[in-house]
Amino acid sequence: MVNPDAKLQMQLSESDFPFSKRMSNFFTYVGLSTVKDLTLIPLATFMCFRGFKARCRQELLAFIEFEGIEDLFEGFSQWKNDAKQPPVPSRSR
Repeated sequence: MVNPDAKLQMQLSESDFPFSKRMSNFFTYVGLSTVKDLTLIPLATFMCFRGFKARCRQELLAFIEFEGIEDLFEGFSQWKNDAKQPPVPSRSR
């Protein structure tokens, strides 16, 4: 079992997870470099960032599961379940 503090201090660039160029650019744009940086932002807030869409959400979910750090993110299960729901069509008048 890996120490949770060690996981928090892990640099995102040190992960064996194959981040896409889009996600790497997003991390740079927002100034995220460690897992701790990620945990400081509520998961629902990520969808408010410019450029963070469904593909990035799926990649972030995959990264969190790949590293086994689900317990470091409050509301992870709900956020994951919300990602599986089909989008609600907007009404236009």
